[in-house]
Amino acid sequence: MQPNPPTPHTATVDDKGVHVTTAAGKTRTYSGGEVMTLTQVIDLADGSATLCQASTDTCMVLADEAGQLAADCDELIAEITAKDVGANLIGKCEHLKEQLDLQAAAAKDVHDKIQGGEEACRTASANAELRHGPIFRAVADSPLTKPAERDFYNAR
Repeated sequence: MQPNPPTPHTATVDDKGVHVTTAAGKTRTYSGGEVMTLTQVIDLADGSATLCQASTDTCMVLADEAGQLAADCDELIAEITAKDVGANLIGKCEHLKEQLDLQAAAAKDVHDKIQGGEEACRTASANAELRHGPIFRAVADSPLTKPAERDFYNAR
């Protein structure tokens, strides 16, 4: 069974955005930020990937700092134990070390997740260019200023 052929939508533009009316009479308004060109999509994906990379670097710094502080806690626990200061202080230092280990693990986990997001953004950017770039450039380079009539597209 063949699907129904596509029906054209009408669109008008004013200072409030782009107003689209479907053949069924439903309307929707897109503000300027919702209607994007291919270049804007690619730039947004690339910018998001760059932001993700900066965030992963920050996460690794936090993980390294937490790891270093946990190592310092180990040394402090050894010194306190050697001086026989008290079990209460040793317990608090051990609890602090555990929390720092958890913080380092959480920072590493966030790093890994953001790194996956960065890869997804770069893939989306590359795919958008690969899949839609040639037709986008063909339309942008065309001397025509308006689309063809519907019969042109329906002709075989």
